[in-house]
Amino acid sequence: MCGITGISYKNGKVTAEQLIKAGSLLKHRGPDDSGYFISSSGKTGFAHQRLSFLDLSALGKQPLSNNDQSLVITYNGEIYNYLELRDTLEKLGYEFKTKTDTEVILHGYHAWGNALPQKLDGMFAFAIYDDQHQTIFICRDRFGIKPLYYSLGSNEFIFGSEIKSILALNGNLKKIRPGSISLFLANRYVPAPHTIWEEIKKLRPGHSLSIDLNSFSATENKYWHLASGKIKISLEETYENFRNLLLKSVGKHLRSDVPVGSFLSGGYDSSALVMLMKKDLHYPTSAFSIGFKDWDQSEDQYAKLVSDAVGADLYTSMPNNIQLDIVKKLMWHYDDPIADISIIPTYDVSRLASTKVKAVLSGEGADEMMGGYWWHKSEKFHHQNLFKKWSSSFTGKSFHDIKLHYINAMSMGLFDTAELKNALGPQYHTFIPQDPFSHFDQFAIQDESPVKQLQYLDIHTFMSELILSKVDRASMAHSLEVRVPFLQHELVEFLFSLDPSSYLVDGEQKPLLRKLLQGHVPEKILNRAKQGFVGPDQYYMDYTLYEKTLINGRLVNEEVIRKEYVSELLKKKDHWRLWKLFVLENWWQIWM
Repeated sequence: MCGITGISYKNGKVTAEQLIKAGSLLKHRGPDDSGYFISSSGKTGFAHQRLSFLDLSALGKQPLSNNDQSLVITYNGEIYNYLELRDTLEKLGYEFKTKTDTEVILHGYHAWGNALPQKLDGMFAFAIYDDQHQTIFICRDRFGIKPLYYSLGSNEFIFGSEIKSILALNGNLKKIRPGSISLFLANRYVPAPHTIWEEIKKLRPGHSLSIDLNSFSATENKYWHLASGKIKISLEETYENFRNLLLKSVGKHLRSDVPVGSFLSGGYDSSALVMLMKKDLHYPTSAFSIGFKDWDQSEDQYAKLVSDAVGADLYTSMPNNIQLDIVKKLMWHYDDPIADISIIPTYDVSRLASTKVKAVLSGEGADEMMGGYWWHKSEKFHHQNLFKKWSSSFTGKSFHDIKLHYINAMSMGLFDTAELKNALGPQYHTFIPQDPFSHFDQFAIQDESPVKQLQYLDIHTFMSELILSKVDRASMAHSLEVRVPFLQHELVEFLFSLDPSSYLVDGEQKPLLRKLLQGHVPEKILNRAKQGFVGPDQYYMDYTLYEKTLINGRLVNEEVIRKEYVSELLKKKDHWRLWKLFVLENWWQIWM
């Protein structure tokens, strides 16, 4: 994994000092090597920080140019079908000077142009400078596993893996987008394409952007669309296809010139990965877990049961508690704020894994693919009132009903329009959106079951915006790459083509994974209730710290948040709303 950044001017000149400074801010993403490129015109420059996995020699150094120097790439990610693509390109006459997947992308772009992303199987964010056509092409993987931000003005284009590198290249972009404060409080993240910054955007998952360097105009392209289907097949047939696709995906995700480990919580998702690594692929597996002392639900005990059963080596971190003071440090890494409650445990287990390996597998995507969250369960459905509950049994659930249910599931301390008006200072009231959850509307699909609609929302919002961002920043803070085999696009497309009855069974947790694990792990694992990767809720109820941080904090003193509102939350012991404000306060102290 790597850190990438770059800038192009319409009239100005790029300097090496600029690129070195911006790139150095991403060193945690790639401490193995660094490099930069400046075009012959001097108007375009790329910088790169390398975390090496394939072709560890100097030949794999980036930015990398093709043989005639007409194309230059800076790239972050892993292409799991790069060997197959390389074979195809060699048959087309392309010659390779490295053994990297980077060069496969570079030649692939020369061969296929903007159609390249559809051929890539993996996680990626990259930029290609085309000297002949005077364009920059940037692209992000289908699910948003790897981040990519950009700013486009009339005379300047900047991109980066993290916003801090963009701000280093142009400090004038450090302007808050007022409406994004409301969006963050409502959603725990700022929905794409927006960020917390006025003039900086996220490239959306499954999209590419082509910049004409003569006119500084941009053409955005959505190259991937997840189609919903209603094919009905037996659970047994679904399982056979699912197992084969997952095993193939895990095998490809283990392609590396250095060892790859795995996170292990003792839940279905990570247990399945470790089991396949060890028992089917006979891979020497190191697994990493986190637990909390004196907590009966601590995950380390379940991780040990799985590791003992399959023969993996287990390493465990056992902090006494969750130290919320570390949030300020995390907000330097999360330069677009997010308030997922597992940012601290994920950071800690990534620190542990980084002491042994450079990459791990992780189970993100499994719950989204297989209806594993509580909000997918019909008996947990939130209704606006008793009449709505009664009427939906006759008419079915509308998208409006599903959206309302999803908002309540996602918010963890609801900030609707009324709550935002109560929380925010008067100067921010005009920037409160009429609907702070309107980004859900673009992902409505017609004539689909509620569970499939909820899965679709998960994939495009909760997973891509919150979960994958959390994992990327927490792991890359420790120069650790996280690979997610459940998010292999053919596997996802297969499951999403099916009617939910083909992979869901009432009252049974993720039957496909349960069947996969049967006979390989203890019954205690199979019968374990679903649990998120978090610590005890009590650690997020540090009202003394919340009061100390917020009552006389920057947000209150700068009239972003009303002091009276904070006092109300403290009096009510409303810890989840306080948690969001605490995260934003720490972010504000670092970045403003």
